[in-house]
Amino acid sequence: MPKYRARNADTYGHAVGILLLDYRAPFIPGDVGNATSYRYPVLFKAVKGLTLDRVLAGDPACAASIVEATRELEEFGVRGISSDCGFLVQYQDAVRKAVQVPVFMSSLLQIPFLAQMFKPGRPIGCITATRQKLGNRVLELAGVHSEINVVIRGMEDLPHFKEAVLHERGDLDSDLLEAETVACARELQERHPDMGAILLECSMLPPYAKAVQDETGLPVFDFLTMIDYAYAGTHRRAYQGYY
Repeated sequence: MPKYRARNADTYGHAVGILLLDYRAPFIPGDVGNATSYRYPVLFKAVKGLTLDRVLAGDPACAASIVEATRELEEFGVRGISSDCGFLVQYQDAVRKAVQVPVFMSSLLQIPFLAQMFKPGRPIGCITATRQKLGNRVLELAGVHSEINVVIRGMEDLPHFKEAVLHERGDLDSDLLEAETVACARELQERHPDMGAILLECSMLPPYAKAVQDETGLPVFDFLTMIDYAYAGTHRRAYQGYY
């Protein structure tokens, strides 16, 4: 029988740790913040004072509390650490230097990988919470260099997204949010008919990924595709079958 040693933790067996903003909204199935979105156990850790406004502004004063929370997740034995906001890519470097486990803080980290799937210059669509804040600096922190053609549609001007997500009203109509997300994808595809794939930056948008794919016929990626990918690499299975 294997031998085990106690860790500085109250519970065991969590595959992935998820850092959460200090944020108030319903996290429905498919949301990064909903445990039923995963086929494996995850451990959530809310970072007090880490508000959406501070993250969007890239407030450097947030780095210490984010790193502290990440180290706590590592102590609990998670094999990888993610988050629930794509703009936390601004803290990716600080976090990955602080722990030994893989760190994948932002869905935006997938864009360079997606760009390699298609002919050079072919657009990769990105639907984000706010286009105003997703500038070159944030993209560069995600490894998106100037030769990658990213076409972006922000959702900050859409009524329900603005109220439910950006203003944290406390309630959410998933039908309305799905319709707004699909409309953004349709607009991107009409502007860029040769677009190869779509990335949903916001952690609250994965519930609508299938609807976006049904509308556009394109590959659609989001936070969950990234977290699932990292999980697959850190939890390999033995193969059994017939030969």
